[in-house]
Amino acid sequence: MLDVLKVRLYPNKEQQTALAKNFGCCRMVWNYYLEKTNSQYKETGKGLNYNEMAAYLTQLKKQPDYLFLKEATAATLQQSLKNLESAFKNFFQKRARFPKFKSKHKKQSIRYPESCSIQGNGLKLPKLGIVKARISKTISSKIKSVTVSKTSTDKYFAAILFESDDLTAKKTGKISGIDLGLTSLVTVFDGETYTKVDPIKPTRKSAKRLKRRQQALSRKTKGSNNRKKQVKRVAKVHEKIANTRQDFLHKLRTKVS
Repeated sequence: MLDVLKVRLYPNKEQQTALAKNFGCCRMVWNYYLEKTNSQYKETGKGLNYNEMAAYLTQLKKQPDYLFLKEATAATLQQSLKNLESAFKNFFQKRARFPKFKSKHKKQSIRYPESCSIQGNGLKLPKLGIVKARISKTISSKIKSVTVSKTSTDKYFAAILFESDDLTAKKTGKISGIDLGLTSLVTVFDGETYTKVDPIKPTRKSAKRLKRRQQALSRKTKGSNNRKKQVKRVAKVHEKIANTRQDFLHKLRTKVS
């Protein structure tokens, strides 16, 4: 069976630069072949599959205007094409929306499908070496892939997919049922008594800070550097609120499991 562990990464300046190039190359490859697939579909009624895109990519990397693609890890570029093919399949099978072009101003992510390992207190990634990480548990089995992401607040994370033989949760207590509510988040019945759990709400301090920063954002000129800086300030407040809610849900899940 497979399990996922999400860890915080702390890349140094050189590794941040290398990751930025890799993010940009994978984003460019996605957008380039999304446009190419759309154009071919309009002309012929048939899009591009992964093998066709990968063959074109090999030739594209040899062109003078696209030599910078060689700086990225080849496996991440190929994985970007696989993700694009899967996105189209999910769309045509009505499991997802039509693939969109990626923006450099939003969350960035790349996937390393191979050659990743844990070395001491770090995560070894192709062309990056050992990246300092905060790893909360020991992974002794084979790592299948690693997805590295950068948030809009400039934090780096890695989702490690690995093989696991023990995914059985320890069951404690005597909970008989859980019901989702309107005024309360959930109502838990343990066979004897009912307990209501209220939904968590952003703290008054966070709400006020978010309001002030959004007001400041509305006064910034679109496209200016000051507006870009203010967007990050707003994103940090949203991140704080999201983390508070996520922490609450994790603790609730642990309590009732």
